[in-house]
Amino acid sequence: MFASTVIGSDRLTSDPVDMLIHYALGDSACYTGTEGTPAAWLREAHRGVHLLNDITFPKTQKRYILSSEFDFRIDSAFDEVLRSCADLSRTGYTWIVPELQEAYLKLYEMGFAHSYETWHDGKLAGGCFGVQVGAYATVESMFYRISNASKSAYGRALLLFKERGFTLIDSNPVKDSSRNYGEQWIPFWKYERLLRDAMAKKATLSDSIGCPELPWSVRQLIPVARFIRKLGEKIRPRAAVVAGR
Repeated sequence: MFASTVIGSDRLTSDPVDMLIHYALGDSACYTGTEGTPAAWLREAHRGVHLLNDITFPKTQKRYILSSEFDFRIDSAFDEVLRSCADLSRTGYTWIVPELQEAYLKLYEMGFAHSYETWHDGKLAGGCFGVQVGAYATVESMFYRISNASKSAYGRALLLFKERGFTLIDSNPVKDSSRNYGEQWIPFWKYERLLRDAMAKKATLSDSIGCPELPWSVRQLIPVARFIRKLGEKIRPRAAVVAGR
């Protein structure tokens, strides 16, 4: 059913099992350097998160984030939101490569990916999407067709996450436009601890959207992947010392 999982590899694949394992390890799919460089799974020293204990909207933005002009919906146009976020015509490049698009669609079908949308006059105006495991959720990318529609979708998604009992939102990286909402940088060791705790809890986006359990194959592979990752971290410094002799 799925492509073979490459535990510990930074290569992006269309395999949703591989993707879930990377999320469980705390990896993020992003550019290897500046925007427009090749994308891969990375594990950086700090992560941008929202812990939901402080959601603050600047006065200049609050009026349109909560505006009745936008109708907030969940999962009513996941495919369109994903394609719009990956649209090359916006900047000429995207980290959401075809393999990832396919994997995110599979995760959506499995119940692990969701879209948070703003609609205006019956048309999709903007939105964002991400992955959910337990009480952990990500906001991967945003797009808009009407000014401020993506910010409204993101802001309302944060309020929804808090209301429904989520405990960790991964919004890496922290941008100036969203730092105002209460995002912060935390060291990876803290992120990893919070991630494990959040994934072990259950949270739902609505009474009609469940919280799926990780597939058996993923639950079996996560401890193996963590062991391999830790072993690699111990070997690399020693290898570097030997190479430097």
